[in-house]
Amino acid sequence: MDITLTKMREERLQKLFADCQQQVLGQIIGPFGLSTAMFKDVDRNGGNVTTLHNFSRDDSDHVASDSDRLLHAQSRKAYNLEVRNEYEVDTDEKASVAGGKTWETKRSERIALGQDEYTGRSVSADGKVEMHDGRVVVVELDHVVSISEVHNDPKMHLGLGKIVENRSTGASEVDVSRIREAINHNDNLALTNKPANASKYDHDLDEWSKRERKDGSTNAEKFGLNDELVDEKYRKAREHIQSTADNGLFKKQAAELLQTGGKQAALMGLRQSLGLLLTELVNGLFNEFKVLINAGVEAGKTLFEEIRERLQRVIASVVRKIPDAASQAIQGGVSGFMSNLITFLINNFLSTAKRFVTIIREGLLGLVKAFKMIIFPPKGMTSSEALQEGLKVLTAVVVTSVGFLLQESVATFLKTVPFLLPIADIVSGVLVGIMTGLLSAFLAYQLDNVFARYRYAYDEKLLDAIATDAKLTEKMAGDLVEASEASLSSIAKYTESIKSYERTGELLGAAGRASQAVVTSLAQAVESAKTQVAETKGMISYLDETNALLDNFFDKKATE
Repeated sequence: MDITLTKMREERLQKLFADCQQQVLGQIIGPFGLSTAMFKDVDRNGGNVTTLHNFSRDDSDHVASDSDRLLHAQSRKAYNLEVRNEYEVDTDEKASVAGGKTWETKRSERIALGQDEYTGRSVSADGKVEMHDGRVVVVELDHVVSISEVHNDPKMHLGLGKIVENRSTGASEVDVSRIREAINHNDNLALTNKPANASKYDHDLDEWSKRERKDGSTNAEKFGLNDELVDEKYRKAREHIQSTADNGLFKKQAAELLQTGGKQAALMGLRQSLGLLLTELVNGLFNEFKVLINAGVEAGKTLFEEIRERLQRVIASVVRKIPDAASQAIQGGVSGFMSNLITFLINNFLSTAKRFVTIIREGLLGLVKAFKMIIFPPKGMTSSEALQEGLKVLTAVVVTSVGFLLQESVATFLKTVPFLLPIADIVSGVLVGIMTGLLSAFLAYQLDNVFARYRYAYDEKLLDAIATDAKLTEKMAGDLVEASEASLSSIAKYTESIKSYERTGELLGAAGRASQAVVTSLAQAVESAKTQVAETKGMISYLDETNALLDNFFDKKATE
């Protein structure tokens, strides 16, 4: 184990340099490169689908399309007789979208029903009614929800207005026929006496009927209105106008969401796949030609052959990335569609600028990657490591978002330099892309450091000491292994010695038994020797006695 914290930090530093190269290339090719090219005409203030919130603004800066701008201009027209005339069914042509019936035809049909729909009084065949005060007056058709109120409702224009081409001029113009149809629908018409109709004018029916007059009475009392009939007509007309506008707006926005969401999904998917393949291509070319410059042309090859082989290797590496590019395309497509939808939802409450629309798109892509990493860690990666990688992706999202906000300022500054004016937008994208790439890699490096300290919970010196102690422990373990091996060898020798001692013991036992036999034999020999000695002593004594007798004999003979 020859790794200290210092060496670990050096390895992370080298990884930082490698990540910087990847991040810078990725940012220049991706968010600040291909995005600028692909989404230049897609990203706009307020997103790709006009919301009612943005359409209700006085300006049209956050309206999504030129068609919607024409509708917006129509909705901002001041209500007057000319505008009112656009919504009336006073001709057969105008009445063609309202059941084919003109205003007079509709009035006649209501007269035939024979009732004042606000008072409940009977209407004569000649179109007259007797009021509660005895007056006999003519009856008229009334728009329960007035034309002016409908005209001043942005939802009606956005949901029901449409753009057609003027046959004579070829110019686009607003067609209010669907709004006219909604206004003049039977559910929004009521037959009532002329005095009541004149007094109501374009006021809200419910508010007008309850309003007090100068004499202290209400309009309902003044004109003999039937509260139940008025309430029923008011409710029915309101529901008709509201539901017609809601349905029209829903169909319009749903169709536009699918269309623009599909387009953004395709662009985002294409950008992701192209970005991955281009990054691989640029990195491959950079690395191959760096090796070529350092190592030179291989012996036996021409420069052209060497370059061709290296290009083939780069192309092969790019081809191997195609499955990953397909996966990135799917992920980018989902993010593109969802970002379009989320932008639309946000714009129902807030008016987002173009830069924020771009940030939402790019940010959602990063969020999808980050949460996918954290919630579903790749195989072989722990939860802590997945969290670390996810936070690095989120950090890149934040840095990129800030970069988008700064890009416009950088471009504006560069445009102050005359010779940079034509390429200010491109240069600003490259510069900000480089800065965001470097900053993202640096912050990722700092996150790695934080997680390293978190995992070990020691300071650097102590970690180095632990690493050093680990090396000593490893050496001690090696020495113990050697000693154990020597001990095992000695034990083997001891075993052989014991066996040798056993054999020696057996020999000594045999020798002892032989010695015992020898001792017994010697004891017998000693006893036999003792007997022989005794016999010898007796014989000697006998001889001595014999010799003494002989000496005495010879001595006597001599003296004689």
